[in-house]
Amino acid sequence: MTTETLSQYLAFMFQPNTEVVKQATRVLKQYFKREQALEQLLILMASSPDQNIRQVSCVYLRKIITNLWLKLPAGDQQQTKNLLLTRFQQEPVFLIKKNIADVIGQLGKILIPNKEWNELFLFIFQFTQSESLQEKEHGMILLSVIIEYFSASEINQYYAQLHPIIITYLQSGEQSLKRLAVLTVNNLT
Repeated sequence: MTTETLSQYLAFMFQPNTEVVKQATRVLKQYFKREQALEQLLILMASSPDQNIRQVSCVYLRKIITNLWLKLPAGDQQQTKNLLLTRFQQEPVFLIKKNIADVIGQLGKILIPNKEWNELFLFIFQFTQSESLQEKEHGMILLSVIIEYFSASEINQYYAQLHPIIITYLQSGEQSLKRLAVLTVNNLT
């Protein structure tokens, strides 16, 4: 299946005809067992001009990424991690940005315990300490989502670094940062 064909099948998911949706779902379910599907979903997430396609690509990425991750060569794994962080920063639509954060969190579930994605924490800590409000928001959006995927031991491990950030943001004069800090605390609990 080409990336264009995959995009068409994903577009079928938005059709009002339930039979079309069921048929597309059957085809996609089988296709998503292949490594090629992961690559193509990443391409669509990063480059589709249609925000619905970018969004549904993220939804399916979150579902399949952990199953196909170990089949990727190390270079492709690193490229995927970099693409997810880059695309998270560049995505203009908030809902899709959150969906990308969900993919990052899902992948983090298998990489964080093994200390295989230190760049993720560097990204969060760098952005939450930035002077730019937008970068601070990006850092907290990502933190608020991925914290849901942390185990208790990972929370304990990073608590000393996360606690001051959350406290600072709870006391911030910026409503967006306060809201994100509250969301992070809610997701943490």
